Amino acid sequence: MIKEEWRLHKSLVGGFGSGLFPLMIFLLTAFGAFITPYIMGNIDLTTILLMIHIASVIYGVFVGGFGRIGEHVMTRRLGQVNMLLQLPQLYPVSFKQVMAVFYLKDSLYYLLYSYIPLVLGVGLAAPSAGVTYTGVAVLGVTMFIAFMVGMGLSFAVSALSLKSSKATLFMSLALVGLILLAYPLNILPIGYVLAPMGYWLTRNTGYLWIGVAESAILATTGVMLMKERFEVRQQRYTESFLDTEKKLDFMGDLRFMIAKEWLELRRSGSLFPAVAGFSGHLLAIYFVSWLFQAGFGIPISFNVIFFSGFVGFMGVMTYSFLTNLEHNEYLNVQPVGVDMVVKAKLAIYLILTSGVTVGYVFMIGILKGQPEMIPMGLVVSASTSLFVVAVTAYLTGLWTNTMFFGAKTVLKFTVIVVPPLTVIEIASMMMQFRPQLAVQVIYGASILLLATAGMIFSRLPNKWRDTTFSYVSTGV
Repeated sequence: MIKEEWRLHKSLVGGFGSGLFPLMIFLLTAFGAFITPYIMGNIDLTTILLMIHIASVIYGVFVGGFGRIGEHVMTRRLGQVNMLLQLPQLYPVSFKQVMAVFYLKDSLYYLLYSYIPLVLGVGLAAPSAGVTYTGVAVLGVTMFIAFMVGMGLSFAVSALSLKSSKATLFMSLALVGLILLAYPLNILPIGYVLAPMGYWLTRNTGYLWIGVAESAILATTGVMLMKERFEVRQQRYTESFLDTEKKLDFMGDLRFMIAKEWLELRRSGSLFPAVAGFSGHLLAIYFVSWLFQAGFGIPISFNVIFFSGFVGFMGVMTYSFLTNLEHNEYLNVQPVGVDMVVKAKLAIYLILTSGVTVGYVFMIGILKGQPEMIPMGLVVSASTSLFVVAVTAYLTGLWTNTMFFGAKTVLKFTVIVVPPLTVIEIASMMMQFRPQLAVQVIYGASILLLATAGMIFSRLPNKWRDTTFSYVSTGV
C-alpha cells in the first residue's frame, strides 16, 4: 500500500512534486515558528499549546473518513484505476483486514509526509525561541497523538454511519456534550477530553499513554464497524434534464452543461453537503475567533471585513468538492471540452455560494454590531471568492483534489493568492487606527482582484480546451 501511495502521487504530481511537498511544510513551519513569538507574544503558552493540539485533532478528523472512502472504492468504478482496497472482491481476505492495513499505511504516511517535516521546521527555530530540542520532539509526539485521536474518531464515526444514522447522531451528540463539559462548563479538566494536552498541563506521561490507547481503541472500533460487503445503491429519477435546461436559457450555449452538472449534483445527494460544507467552514472561522475571545480571554476583535476575506479560501474547498463528484473520462468521446465542464462547474459554484456568502456577511455584521460595514464586506467577499476560484480553476481545472498535492501547484497558488488577501486582512485590522487609508486599500484591492479574476476567466478556454478528461500530471 505504501508503494501504491507513492505510485499514485508520482502519477498525479510527479516524483519531484511529491518529494517537494514535505519540504514546503518544513519551510512554512520554520517561518511560522520564527514569527510566532512576535505575533503571539501576548498569548500565554498554555493557550498556544491548546490551539496547536486542537488544530492537530481537526486535521485528523478531516483525513480520517476512511469508512466512506472504503464504501466508494467498493461500490464505484474509478475509471481504469483498481486500488488494493478492492482486493476482497477477488481474493480470500476480509475487507476489515485490508482497511486495518490501509489505516496503518495512512498513519505512517501522515507521520512522514506532514509531522516529521513540521517538527523539523519547529526545531530550526527552537534556539532563537529558547526551546530545547527535547521539548520540540515531545511536542511533535503529543501533536501526532492528537492527530491520531482525531483520525481514529473520524474513522469510527464514518464507519458507524454506514450502519446506522441514528447511532451516528447519538455518538456525535455525545462527543459535543463531552466537549461542552470541558468548555464552557469547566466540569471536566481539558486533559480528560484531550489527553495530549493533559500532559502539558500536568507533565504526567500517563496522559500520553491514554492518548495512544484512545487512538488505538477508536481505530479498532472503526475497523470492527466496517462492512464486509457493500450494496450498490440504485435510484430512479423522472426525466428532468430538458426542464432544467429550459430554465437556463440565459446561460446561452453553456446551459446544457450546467443543467447536466446541476442534475448530477442533486441526484448524487451532494447538494446539501456542498452547501453545508461551505457554510460550515465559514461559521467555524467565526466560532474559533469567538472561542478564543470569549472563552480564553484573548483580545481578538476582528470586524466584518476580516471575516469576509476568508470567503475566497473556503470557496476552494467547495470547488474541489464539485470537481470530485464523478470521473469524466467518458466525455473524451463526446463533443465537449474540458474548458466547457470547468465553466459549468464554476457556474454551479456561484449558484451554490452566492446566497450563503450574502447571508454570512449580513449575519457577521449583525452579530458584530457593524451593519455599516456590510456593503464593504459584500464587495470583499465577492472579489475574494471570484479571484480565488478563478485561480483554482486555472491552475487545477477538473483535478483540484489531485493537483493540489503537487508542490509546484501549491506554490503558484500561494504566491498568487496569499499576498492580495493578506493585504485585505491587514487593512481590515487597520480600520480602527487609520480608517480612511484602510477603506481605500480595501476597495482598491477588491477592484484589482475583480479585474484579475475577469482576465483569468477569459483565459480559461485556452488553458483547458485541448486537454483530455484523463488524469493530468502537474509535472515531473
